[in-house]
Amino acid sequence: MSAANQVYLLDAGNTHLKLAIVQNGVIQLVERFTLDTFSFSNLDRNIPLACSSVIGQHLLEKVRAYFISVFEITTMVQLPFSMAYRSPQTLGIDRLCNAAALSVQNMGQPRLAIDLGTCIKFDFLDATNRYLGGSISPGLQMRSKAMALFTAQLPEVAALPTQQLIGTNSAECLEIGTYLGWQKEIEGILATYKQAYPDVLVFLTGGDVRHFDIGQKNGIFVHENLTLEGIFALYQANA
Repeated sequence: MSAANQVYLLDAGNTHLKLAIVQNGVIQLVERFTLDTFSFSNLDRNIPLACSSVIGQHLLEKVRAYFISVFEITTMVQLPFSMAYRSPQTLGIDRLCNAAALSVQNMGQPRLAIDLGTCIKFDFLDATNRYLGGSISPGLQMRSKAMALFTAQLPEVAALPTQQLIGTNSAECLEIGTYLGWQKEIEGILATYKQAYPDVLVFLTGGDVRHFDIGQKNGIFVHENLTLEGIFALYQANA
């Protein structure tokens, strides 16, 4: 297949990178790397690359040096939705990509992305495809690290799902508070969105989505590659 029918998608987050290739408009072969294990050496430098990075310029410099054609996502690119956010120049590139992914799905309905990664990010598009904004708060691991960092006695605990309500020792109390605080915050904000926009469609994504039990709820979908879909949507909007 010729390079003209292909494009690499690179999503560089705070802790991991995702790489995929699009062939004839379909995302395929999604791979996940840590920042220190990712290498360009086995990639075809003649295939264009569309890149979203929230980790600074050092990765982008390597990308520019290796690939012949690079599309870098910034807040200045052409968007497939209208922007109602009052400070678009400060909008995180990952949030911009998630909004772009929403914009090409289920037009005519309000849509909400919930990205469960280093931070919890809510991003909302209304039924007219306007991006209004959302919210940002600490993610699961960040909560555990913060309690250890900002206290003298509390240890850092593994932030893992638990159904226990009452901790019987300090470690259990930290584990319960970290996980249930994270879970109930997400559920509470989501419930408020659903009250304001009863027909909202919700797309869950991010590395910690596996820890969030949504059960069988109408209008809520897990979309593991939402950010990659957004990178491709932005690439197409600027082709």
